[in-house]
Amino acid sequence: MKKWNLVVDVAECHGCNNCFVACKDEYVGNQFPGYSASQPLHGHKWINILYRERGRSPMVDAAYLPTMCNHCDNAPCIAKGNGAVVKRADGIVIIDPERAKGRKDLVDACPYGAIWWNAELEVPQTWIFDAHLLDQGWQAPRAVESCPTGALRALQVTDQEMARIRQHEQLEVLAPERDTRPRVYYKNLHRYAANFIGGAYSSSKREPLNVGPM
Repeated sequence: MKKWNLVVDVAECHGCNNCFVACKDEYVGNQFPGYSASQPLHGHKWINILYRERGRSPMVDAAYLPTMCNHCDNAPCIAKGNGAVVKRADGIVIIDPERAKGRKDLVDACPYGAIWWNAELEVPQTWIFDAHLLDQGWQAPRAVESCPTGALRALQVTDQEMARIRQHEQLEVLAPERDTRPRVYYKNLHRYAANFIGGAYSSSKREPLNVGPM
């Protein structure tokens, strides 16, 4: 069966926050029964753009890392949820807004910090891959469609095809040692995670000594 995956190219993210704004626009003030309760206007960052600056002037490198629910195949929140968190057949993880009411403990169940507590509604929330839109026939979440640089790609493919893509494009996941088997993959993750080494190269050409007749 084909399942949803997200590919994030760190080298193409410029930190415009369009994906963050698209997520806010979709969920703030809107309830989607069976999918998600309304997101608060302030405080929640279901799609969170992390920023890292390395080096010093005049040699500086900046990188942005979009983070969100990883829709893990081995999700700790599902194990702890006792039916409040479900994994759909297409790979998307949903926190049921009714069954999860009052379950603040689920916030700490996510090792990536991608679950947010809605204090007003008393419900844990996270980015649901815009499952309600995909079920209506959309080809990608709004966050993907709003990205001007193509840093986000939504892929609906089989696990076998995704494994081939992952190897071909050298994709990585966040914190692989946690063995949560995320469905969010990163390209050029070294732009954010690795050390920045810089230097300067100078080449000078020695001109031959012009010696006149003696």
